[in-house]
Amino acid sequence: MKNNRIDLAMWINLGGDKGIDTVNEVSKGRMMTCISDYVLKRELNYKPEDIDGYLKKGFVGYKLWFAPYQQRLKEGEDIIEFIDDDALEATFTAMEKAGMPGASVHIADPNGPFANRGEWCPDPVEFWRMIIGLERVLHRHPDLVVVAAHGAWLMCQDAQIDFLRYLLKSYPNLYVDLAATDQYYHLVNQENLRYFFMEYSDRILFGTDIIGFQESEIPRLATRYSLSFQILETNDQVVGSFFGDSITNGLNLPKDILEKIYFKNALKIYPGLSERMQNLGYSIGE
Repeated sequence: MKNNRIDLAMWINLGGDKGIDTVNEVSKGRMMTCISDYVLKRELNYKPEDIDGYLKKGFVGYKLWFAPYQQRLKEGEDIIEFIDDDALEATFTAMEKAGMPGASVHIADPNGPFANRGEWCPDPVEFWRMIIGLERVLHRHPDLVVVAAHGAWLMCQDAQIDFLRYLLKSYPNLYVDLAATDQYYHLVNQENLRYFFMEYSDRILFGTDIIGFQESEIPRLATRYSLSFQILETNDQVVGSFFGDSITNGLNLPKDILEKIYFKNALKIYPGLSERMQNLGYSIGE
């Protein structure tokens, strides 16, 4: 991505525990790996008593994935629907004790404003049931660090942003990532959105929501990265983002805010990340 002046120093891999040594070798130390569970059945891939061991092996977080009814398994299959299910209590307790972050935990899917609910989660009752489940977990486990994927999808309506403010104010170990969110920024008041970024800049992480790609896709991805950076860094009217083709007014965030979002907040969360970046020759500052 050199032509676009994009330097992806580090990548947090959410894909699971297969071949961590190979990942480190192929990425030349630029990728750190999480264990993960997608579409959670009653018996998770990882037992609570093993969490500390995975952390010591070099895994930097646990990715958990929940979704509304459209994305669940076949009707009648026994899965965990909401993050506050009692079946997860032992896992969260073990993560909290070991210091294993919840890495880009997928809480919900987008629920837009009236007349533009969107295809992912059009039912607001279903949406808010998932969000309240997140708060219950945060309340039960105050020392558990959670990065909520996609801003917990509380960025598609102005009232949702207000509720996200409440969560961040109430639960100091909650963070959010921005993966795929910028395609919805045109739905909310831009002044409100920019103020939120400034107000909670120490709790926001950059993210993309891409799973994998072929080498031939790099030029297209570089363009998408550039659009997302343009939205955060300039006051331009930007057509498109990492996903979607909506027209978005740039937020023109100051450099110190951008540095927190791009890498400094991640340094606080992921074990060993600071040391890894310094070993690669990056100056991470204070």
